[in-house]
Formats: sequence, structure tokens, C-alpha cells
Amino acid sequence: MRLATRLFASIGLLVTAAVVGSILATDVLLRRHLEQQIANELEREARLVATVTPPDSSHWPDFAALAGARLGRRVTLIDSAGHVRGDTEFGRDALPRLENHRNRPEVRAAFDSARGVGMNERLSVSTNERQLYVAVRDGPSGIAITRVSTTLAVVDAQVHAVQRAVAVAGLLMLVAAGFVAWLLARALARPLLRIADAARDIAAGRPAEFPDVRVPELAHHVDSLRAMHHELERRFDDLRREREESRTLLEALSDGVLAADGRGVVIETNAAARQLLGYGETEPLPPLGELFHDRAHRALMREVLTGAVVEGRELDLGDRTVVFSARPLAEGGTLLVLSDVTSLRRLETVRRDFVANVSHELKTPLTAIAGYAETLASESLDAQATGFAQTIVENARRMQRLVDDLLDLSRIESGAWEPEPRPVDVEAAAREAWRPFAERAASREIAFESATHAASIDSDPEALRQIFTNLFDNALRHTPQGGKIRVAAQRAGDHIVVRVSDTGSGIGADHLPRIFERFYRVDPGRSRQEGGTGLGLAIVKHLVEAHGGRVEAESELGRGTTILLYFAT
Repeated sequence: MRLATRLFASIGLLVTAAVVGSILATDVLLRRHLEQQIANELEREARLVATVTPPDSSHWPDFAALAGARLGRRVTLIDSAGHVRGDTEFGRDALPRLENHRNRPEVRAAFDSARGVGMNERLSVSTNERQLYVAVRDGPSGIAITRVSTTLAVVDAQVHAVQRAVAVAGLLMLVAAGFVAWLLARALARPLLRIADAARDIAAGRPAEFPDVRVPELAHHVDSLRAMHHELERRFDDLRREREESRTLLEALSDGVLAADGRGVVIETNAAARQLLGYGETEPLPPLGELFHDRAHRALMREVLTGAVVEGRELDLGDRTVVFSARPLAEGGTLLVLSDVTSLRRLETVRRDFVANVSHELKTPLTAIAGYAETLASESLDAQATGFAQTIVENARRMQRLVDDLLDLSRIESGAWEPEPRPVDVEAAAREAWRPFAERAASREIAFESATHAASIDSDPEALRQIFTNLFDNALRHTPQGGKIRVAAQRAGDHIVVRVSDTGSGIGADHLPRIFERFYRVDPGRSRQEGGTGLGLAIVKHLVEAHGGRVEAESELGRGTTILLYFAT
């Protein structure tokens, strides 16, 4: 019914607008046409009266009365001074008392017009009806203006009759519009309602029934809706399958995963995350801001809720160690990953303890081996025995260096060593660390340069010396004869950047990310031949990080390597 009402209202408005327009057009155009016709008739009648008016002025009052009666009009004869000499509505005795007509609009227009015709429409004082006056400049001697007038009531009557006819026709059209609206609603409403029901079923995920429609335009929409329904079902099936696959993968992860919306409400999680956080399978998780009770952990959650990116932050959850990472989602919210590294940290502790213990136990026998081998090499008279003893000495010294590096690395990693920073001049520290290598570098014509610009950093002096020692030793092993090693330092924002560069063989891009790992060698054969332990850069990395800094490497094959040390100011 609402469709029928809307159709009727639409058609009714159109019909009403057409009827109102017709009535207004009738009032303007028809009235103008009829009044023009009457004006033309009055002009012809005025000229006829002027032609037949008797020349004797004594007959003019009676002639005006007679002509007006015969024509059914009001005839007025006016002389050149504006005096009325005859009028259909006034007798001979009343003429002298009439107002002078010289300034009447139609009379004045007749005097002024080239055609000698004047016309005016005004309301009659005596009858209160609209009157049309037409005056012509014509008549016998003594008569200057012959005026004929008539009421326009007949025009109003004709116009009103036509308007009534148009209004009746409009009413009939409104009735027809209601009937047409009812027919259209009957033909369209039911199919449209059934189409709407099918669309609601599709939106709600229920099975949809599509109507059989004979109207071509509606049938096309039904076909489109049916095709859309099939496509949506196919896509929903794909989405459900992908969701199940994603859920299966999520549950299979050993890392805990949580997804939260922009308000911090947890909307997705897996079993590993629930287990790490101590929640059951069906137990609801609180918002991120209330997930932890520890103050430091809650501060971290507030940082996450602001959209910050968190990488590799370690948290202690009871007796477990968890690495926490967070990234904002594209449409708002946060994705959190919790990795349980408790077993890994325990293994690292066991490894450090083992390495430290073994290194410590190896230190005494290696010292004895090296000492006895040196004694044999110096006192033996047999050249072959001397060579064997010297080989033992060299390998024992190499093992001693390896043990020393392992002990240093274990001490740093275990936290047994902490830096005692104080202002250290980079130039002086670099030259002091270079002094043991000067003779070795001179034999291979390798130059050493320092451009630190009087830079000073807060560092443990012994740690800085060991950093430079390991870097110089590594650079010397890979720099060919005639090369150069350079140390530079400059301020970059809130850091002092120390650069140790060489003109050696360089490091390939595939090796560069791993050079700070312990025991990693770009060229294992050459490193062993030259006495490298594979721990120098790892020690450098841990020493710099112990000062709150970081280490980076830049290199290109055949163009040398630069190690960048960032120290906070």
C-alpha cells in the first residue's frame, strides 16, 4: 500500500501541477485574448457611431442614448474641450454636471495617438465592475472624441467557466491517477516485496527464494540478485575455509598470538597465548591495559595501545621468560606475539657456564703445554724436534687466545662484567690500541690514520681498548700489503659514531648480517690460517651494547669494510 500511496502522490502532484498551470494560463492568455477581441469590436463600433452621428448638436444626447441602446454599450460623445455632449447613461439635463473628460486616460491617449485611438480598463464606480473604454478621435464637427465602453464581466464569466472545466478535468485525472497507481502497485509491489525479502534473507545468511517476475525490468534485477547471491555464497565459503585454515595455523603456532581492537579489547587469541598468560580455553581475557599486574608490564601495554612498534622486549611472567613483540594493525588495533624463550635462556646459561668452566680448566694445561714446548724448542739440538716443538707452541698460543676470548665473551654475556664508564679520548685510546700492531703493519706497509676531531666518549677504558684491539686485529688480517686502516669519530645527533675502516677484501652482502655472530667466518680457511678465533666481532658487539650503543657494518667486495660504533652522548 505504501508503494501505491507513493505512486498516487507522484502522479497526483504531476496532475495537480498541470491543472494549476492550465488554470493560470487560462486566466492570463484567454483573458488577454478575449479582452483584445472586445477592444477591437469597441473600436469598430466607436468608428461606426462617429460616422453616423448627426451634425446637429441638439440631437447628440438623444443619439448617444439610442446608439448605446442599439449596440448594448455605453456611448459617450466628447468635444475638444473635454465636455460630454452626449452619454447613454445620462440625460440632456445631467450632461452639464458631468466631470470634464479631457484627462481621462483613454481620451488623452486618443488625442496623443497617431492612430487616434485610446483604450483603458478600470473599475466602474457605479457598478463596481471592470469596464473597458475605447475612444477614437473621430466624429462630426463639434465632436472630437467618440467613446464606447462595456463591462468585462462577460470575460470573467467565460474565463471562470473554462477554469471550472479544467478543474473538473483535473479532478477526473486525479481519480484516474489513483486507479493507475493501484494497478501499478498491484503489478509491482508484490514482486518488489518478494525481492526485498530475498535480499534480507541473503543479508541474514538464510536460504533465499527468488520470485518469478514477468516485468522485464524487474526480471533483470531478480537475475542480478540471484547471480550476486551465488557469488556471495561462493565467497563466503572461501572466507570460511580461509578462516578455518588461518585458525588451524594460529593454533598450531608455538608462539602466543593476540589481536586487540583500537580500545585494547582482545578479539582473537590462540591456545599458546592463553597458556603463557595463565587463562583457560573458554575464560575471557581482560583488555590489554588490565592484562598484567606488574607496573612495568602495564606501562608496556600503554605504549602498545598508543600504536608503538615493539620488537623483542623480554618479560618475566612468573618462572617463564617471554619475548614480546607488537605491531599496529592497518585498520586499527594491535597484533601481539609472545615467544616463550625460557628453555632457550636456560640452554644459553648452561652453554655459558660450560664454556666458562671448560675455558677455565683449559687455561692451566695450555699454559703448561706452551711452556714445556718453548723449553723443548729452545734446548733441542735436533732441527726436526725443534720444528715440532715450535708448532706445538704456536697452536697452544692460538688455543690460549681462543680460551681468553671465550672467557671474555662468557663474562660479558653472563652479566658478571659491567662497564665503568668515564670520559675517554678516542684519539688516545685508538693509538694506544694500535701500538702492539704497529710493527706488524709496518712490515706489510699498511698505514694507520686517525681523524677523531678531539672526540671524547663515556666508556670503560679497558673495554674501549679491547674493542679497538679486536677491530685492528681483524682489519690487519684482511688488508693487503700497501693498504690503509683509518679511525674517525664524529657527532651524529645524540650519538658519537666511531668508524674503523680498512681497504681490505671486503665482505659479501650475504655474509654481512652474520659477521657479529660468534665463530662466524666469511673465509674459514684463511681465518684459521691467520690465527683468527671467530669471536672478535662478537666481543666487540657485546662490549658496545653493554655501553648502551650499537654496532653496524658497511662493506663492499674489493673496497674494504667499515665498522660503525654508536656510543650515546
